[in-house]
Amino acid sequence: MEFTTLTEKEFRDFTKDYEQTSFMQSIELANLKRELGSIPHLVGVKKNKKVIAATLILEEKSILGQKTFYAPRGYLIDYHDFDLLKYFSDELIKYVKKHKGFRITIDPNVVYRFRSSEGEILNEDKDKDDLTMENLKKLGYKYFGFNLYTETYQVRWEYRLKLDEDYETKKQKFSKSTRKNIDASYKKGLKVRVGKIEDLDSMTEIFDVTSKRKDFQSRSLEYYKKMYKHMKDLMTIYIAYLDPDVYLKDTEELLHEAEKEKEVIEEKMKTSIVGSKLTNQKESNLKQIEKYKEELEVAKKFKKENPNGKDIGALLSLRSGKEYLTLSSGMLKEYGRFTPKYAMYDAHIKDAYKEGFEWVDFYGITGDFNKDSKYYGMYEIKKGFNGNVVELIGQFEIKTGFVYNIYNLGKKVKNIIKRK
Repeated sequence: MEFTTLTEKEFRDFTKDYEQTSFMQSIELANLKRELGSIPHLVGVKKNKKVIAATLILEEKSILGQKTFYAPRGYLIDYHDFDLLKYFSDELIKYVKKHKGFRITIDPNVVYRFRSSEGEILNEDKDKDDLTMENLKKLGYKYFGFNLYTETYQVRWEYRLKLDEDYETKKQKFSKSTRKNIDASYKKGLKVRVGKIEDLDSMTEIFDVTSKRKDFQSRSLEYYKKMYKHMKDLMTIYIAYLDPDVYLKDTEELLHEAEKEKEVIEEKMKTSIVGSKLTNQKESNLKQIEKYKEELEVAKKFKKENPNGKDIGALLSLRSGKEYLTLSSGMLKEYGRFTPKYAMYDAHIKDAYKEGFEWVDFYGITGDFNKDSKYYGMYEIKKGFNGNVVELIGQFEIKTGFVYNIYNLGKKVKNIIKRK
């Protein structure tokens, strides 16, 4: 075996069909990170001139002129082959030391175990990947732990949908409310288009508004422009926009149907004994008519103010190995009744089928499935698609230099001061 740096072609050829590969282990991400100030390294192991393991690892400046190294969703290696893993790890540590690195952090794209849509453990833990964890610990890697939330560099909990049946069959297994929201979003005048670079402004604005409402950090427009520059072949932007003509027409039709129903009820009341059932039907019908009249005025106003329609939701998706991944999404709260997220997720799923992906990855959730959790909303909409909760192996790090202890001590002191 030979540890070596890899050319971009060698790295691409190895990663394109590798089971664990993701957008985080890609030349596109390496180029983006380079522009953002990191130094990417492509390294691997060859046997008989054939690449058998590889990783993109990012060099970052740290304290005392030393560096940290991070392999996002890496390494790409058979973690069950201890001899290969040991050789690769030992040689990488030497490589990192030469570049003044004091720490290597990894968070492998390795599933620890699959769970049900409700988060329940399947198969009584028989399928969990303890061997990967044991081999890394044996080599001296420190495990962050079975974290439930977002304390690590990357999410440890994801929600995935396996595309093992045709779309219509799979859709019938979505929850009733999910199917209803998907169908209703289109009927209400909502449409989804694939965005271009010109739509980055609208996407960023929607993400920014959503981040302030949901209390998470949003990226800047400049970041997304750089991302598009380097990763456009992996990216798809979905924009949910409201068509004023369809919105108005649909509301008029709903009002018309409700008024026809009123006539039917009134005719019944002339010829039948008026009991509680008919009375309740009439009251419900009158409320509907009033609601649609109000909605009609809103639709007319919307058309006047937005003759060309309005962007109300955005979804950023990434091709990630065998998965089609929803990286980030958002919507304008005042248009929530049009359920734009469902329409965008549906467009994403349909495209995943067209492109032959094995999985749709709805990406980050947490391991806390309690309805009272402040993170429950991240999970609730996704579980309606009846997929699987996926628990990844988690984050590990290994010491490669003496500065490691100083750095960790500094972090502990900083945390103590924060708590005070």
